[in-house]
Amino acid sequence: MFAEDQTLHLVVIDKDPMFALGLCALLEKRPQIRAFAKSPADLLEAAHDPASQNTTPVDMVLLDPAQLDLTPARLAQRLFERFGTRRLISYTNDPSTALAKACLASGFRGVLPRSIGLEQLEQAISVVHGGATCIDPSFSNLFEAAQPMSGTLRQRDLTEREIYVLKSVAFGKSLKEIGLELALSSKTIETYKARGSSKLNLQGRRAIVEYAIRNGWVQSQERLG
Repeated sequence: MFAEDQTLHLVVIDKDPMFALGLCALLEKRPQIRAFAKSPADLLEAAHDPASQNTTPVDMVLLDPAQLDLTPARLAQRLFERFGTRRLISYTNDPSTALAKACLASGFRGVLPRSIGLEQLEQAISVVHGGATCIDPSFSNLFEAAQPMSGTLRQRDLTEREIYVLKSVAFGKSLKEIGLELALSSKTIETYKARGSSKLNLQGRRAIVEYAIRNGWVQSQERLG
């Protein structure tokens, strides 16, 4: 869970202001969490109004992507522009396969249904805050039908650097972020990503995320607690 000396600044975006405020109040019962309620309208307007930018550092955003008329990819970019964070959690009433996969492919670090309890939500927030990806079992099962990898496409065929880069991509990190962590250029990181993807026959970010799920690189709610 959260370290005692850490404070997590979390934004909750929802079209129902009472729901957002109520959830913030519940989450703030943990001394390490500071939560702020926003509406989808606030998000869209703030993107065009520099004077309305939030001066408080934001570590994470929790929202239902189905409430906004933006693709998950465009939404992820807008949230990064607005709050400066890529730690995004889809907390949604929409159980569709398409939305969950699109969110993961767009860099979301968590996909959760609103049917989970508060303790499970707090655990997921802690996991994402720690740098991992958290997928509720109701969504992780969506990928079981994916075509299995052949015996020659194994993790041991990858170098340590290729594994690191692919895992980081699955966790939603940009090539620039990975490059800063490894003190390498984005172009070099792209090369590692391409080599690793080629060895595993993975085409695109979504395939990398699905491979990560199948091979235990990301965490699901059933393994928490």
